[in-house]
Amino acid sequence: MFKYEEAIVNISKLKPCPVKVTLHTEKMLKDLTGIVKTNPDQIEPIVVAILGSEQYILNGDLRVKAFENAGKDSIKSWCINVKTISDVVRLHIELNTHGSINPIKMAEAVRYLEKHNVVPLVDKRYLELAKKTLYPKVRQEWDDFIITACQKHPNVDLPIHIIEKIADFSTEKEQLTATTVILDTVRTLKSNRFVFPAPPALEVILSSLTQRQSEKEIIVFEPPESEKKGWKKPNMKEAENLIRGSSHNSLVRCKCGRDLLLDTKTHRVSDVNFDQENQCIKLVDGDGQAAYVVPPTVIEFLKVEDGQSLRVVTIDGPRELEKFAKSLKSSSFRMVVVTCN
Repeated sequence: MFKYEEAIVNISKLKPCPVKVTLHTEKMLKDLTGIVKTNPDQIEPIVVAILGSEQYILNGDLRVKAFENAGKDSIKSWCINVKTISDVVRLHIELNTHGSINPIKMAEAVRYLEKHNVVPLVDKRYLELAKKTLYPKVRQEWDDFIITACQKHPNVDLPIHIIEKIADFSTEKEQLTATTVILDTVRTLKSNRFVFPAPPALEVILSSLTQRQSEKEIIVFEPPESEKKGWKKPNMKEAENLIRGSSHNSLVRCKCGRDLLLDTKTHRVSDVNFDQENQCIKLVDGDGQAAYVVPPTVIEFLKVEDGQSLRVVTIDGPRELEKFAKSLKSSSFRMVVVTCN
């Protein structure tokens, strides 16, 4: 537990965090500078880490720049004594979980801390993103774009699902192509708008670069054996956060006790219900259309192996069933007939 002490610090002695994860625009700096010039007492104190003789900004680098622009030499702060530079980075990212975050920098900060054997208290998606590779040229493209955007737009937000999607591509060429396609889409918007495509729209934009799947994607979340006793059932918001940005409507089979379905168009999460009448699992998407998943017992009966596909045929009556049976050229197969009466 760290102890905070209020103090007035000299701005010239302050250093930025080794890995800064926040995004600030020139418009934000200009507006804040105006407030500092007219009423500096309105500005909240910054948070500073004291490491030996060094002072690092944990939270409030935009306020520091605004005070500098306003000709101020000092600023109010809350100071914390820390023991290592990893404490500085960890506290910086934990104190800046809200507002505009650069996910590329956040992943970099996570990797930095992991090298120092520190696990930060951040969203699991940042931990997963840190495991992926973003090629240097791709990183530079995004760095240059963000700098320009912060100069041009009043607010800039880089959603994590954008960088997650880029990092999913395995080669530098694919990542660069996907980056170009996404950034060209953003640049074609009106000058007063700055918004990245939502996950469903992003899938459409990158459809020519990815292999589309028509089936529902199965995502399985299972806690490690050592954590199962303390693993709690996710609520709707937690389930949504787990799979937001997934490329398809996704069935979440959580071994902690719940099956959920996320509609990526609306981000609504619904329960998975067992349809007793038809003996199958019934899912209802946000648009009200029902989808059905074949139960494991049926899969076992059909002896379906990895890589094999299932043929689904809709038959309206006995005659059509007879025609279907006669059209089959081979008898070496298994069939499951599901009726609604």
